[in-house]
Amino acid sequence: MAALSCKGLVNMRFFSSISAFAGLLLAALIGTVHAAAPPPLRTKLTLTHVAADKWRADYLFAEPVTAIDLGAQIGPYRKMAWRPLTPGATLVADKDRESIRSAEPLTRLSVEISAYDGFDVGHYAPIDRFSDGGWDFYLGFLHGALSQGGRKRTMDVALRLKGLSGETVIAPIKPGGDLAGYAYFGPQEPVRMGNVDVIIDPKAPAWLREVLEETTAKVSRFYEQAFQRKLSATPLISVAVVGFDGGPSSFNIKGGVAGGGIAYRLQGGGLVYDHPKKRSYFASLVAHEMAHVWQVNLARGGIGENDSWIHEGGAEAIMLDALQATGIFSAEARDQYAQKLLKECEQLKDDLTVYRGFYACGFKRFHGFAIAPLPLWRAMMDSSEASGELYSEPMLRAILARGAQGAAR
Repeated sequence: MAALSCKGLVNMRFFSSISAFAGLLLAALIGTVHAAAPPPLRTKLTLTHVAADKWRADYLFAEPVTAIDLGAQIGPYRKMAWRPLTPGATLVADKDRESIRSAEPLTRLSVEISAYDGFDVGHYAPIDRFSDGGWDFYLGFLHGALSQGGRKRTMDVALRLKGLSGETVIAPIKPGGDLAGYAYFGPQEPVRMGNVDVIIDPKAPAWLREVLEETTAKVSRFYEQAFQRKLSATPLISVAVVGFDGGPSSFNIKGGVAGGGIAYRLQGGGLVYDHPKKRSYFASLVAHEMAHVWQVNLARGGIGENDSWIHEGGAEAIMLDALQATGIFSAEARDQYAQKLLKECEQLKDDLTVYRGFYACGFKRFHGFAIAPLPLWRAMMDSSEASGELYSEPMLRAILARGAQGAAR
């Protein structure tokens, strides 16, 4: 018995030692995880319009840093338009990424940024030039991850914008932590259309102004009623005409939602010629982008980086319902647009992973769901805001399943 007791005591001590070691190892691992994820570094960023076609970005870091990883290259934008002013700081391109690096740690960094008229597919336009001297400046390309030697820190930004003397300066209403959104610098004050503010280039053709005003006013009011929610802040819609180059067939309109607002970039000689097809195209673009404004009009949750077909295909479905309900599209025009998307998806072999598949095949899915797009999206907005979860296919399927169960009862 004594021997057994002694053996048991030895085993208990052995397992006790193992447990203690495991506890120390777990604590060390937890400490390592925490050490690898330090808190964001407070950064004050002031963007100043210093001349007609130049800005200066001044960073003030709470602690010394050695680099800013700016992310993906945006075509030749930074190479052509950026010039670090701080001694020892250089713009470095590494494969498809760019950063500003310094041999010595620094707490201040200044970069001069010149006007840039290029547009690189797949990215926001860095800077849009208005004909009256105004500008849309995309702030997201100023944001990056910070390095302190081998230690990585996220950037916690406090943003300040300064214009030229007497200039109107408007910040995005929801820039978020990554500074997504356009800042406006220029001579205009926004005018109200529906429940949004608008700044439009003086050289925008009359037909385009008419479409923008009618679609924006009618569709914004329709979305407010359909989704049963008001906008939490007043978005800015800006329309820049960057040129009338090219012949009558040259017609290019880009639009995108960022920071809670919408920026449009218009280019091409064909803009000056009115045509019903151009009116329909622009109306559909305006209604589509405004659908995105409502998709992100939440206290939390909203659009994520995955399942792009949900918000893009969803915006197409929402847009078509809105345009028909407001009388901007006839039932025939709506059906023609829908059939065009369905045919495009068929040609893409129902591929939801390619760019146009987000729109055409995403629309096809919403077109075939048992719940109509508007009530389905109202339920998705409510679910996302209540849970804080981003829009996803599991969320969508759960709502559809609940709807089917309710219909069966």
